[in-house]
Amino acid sequence: MNNPFKRNRRKDERITNLQNKIYREIYHLVLIICVLSLIFKYATSGADFKNVWLELVILLVTSIYYTVRSTGMGIFSAEVEMHDQTNKRPMSVKTILIGALFGAGWAIFLGIHSAVSYADTATQSVYYFLLTSVVSFIIYIPFLMIVNGFAYWGAKKRSDRAVAKELEDEEEQDEER
Repeated sequence: MNNPFKRNRRKDERITNLQNKIYREIYHLVLIICVLSLIFKYATSGADFKNVWLELVILLVTSIYYTVRSTGMGIFSAEVEMHDQTNKRPMSVKTILIGALFGAGWAIFLGIHSAVSYADTATQSVYYFLLTSVVSFIIYIPFLMIVNGFAYWGAKKRSDRAVAKELEDEEEQDEER
């Protein structure tokens, strides 16, 4: 039944896809600006949390929101499947490697920070760098690998459940017809 007060709005799929591409580019631009702002603020005013809280909130909330929405809609599973078909390494391996790289980067950062901030001599700064870096490698690399692995596993499982539920709903609708 046609509603005489509602306009029939047809959407061109090409235009919708181009708009989505622009929105995706804007999202990436905002993320890049936040990261650059974090780096700039850290370099100019130190590691004071009250100076960078807004950027951290933006980065965390957008990441969490995207993950929750994509897993809830079942898009995450499709993204993983497409990635695994087109790349040599599966997404699960890359996710764990990203955790290891972040852990290594964080360990090196802490080592440099310790050497610069607390050492009085060059020998002492090398010692502080090596000691802090090695201990941080031992702590952060396995921790971040495990956290990333479990986050990936949980997101994949939730997304697979959403896809299965969607398929069940479609089957039920087909049976009703």
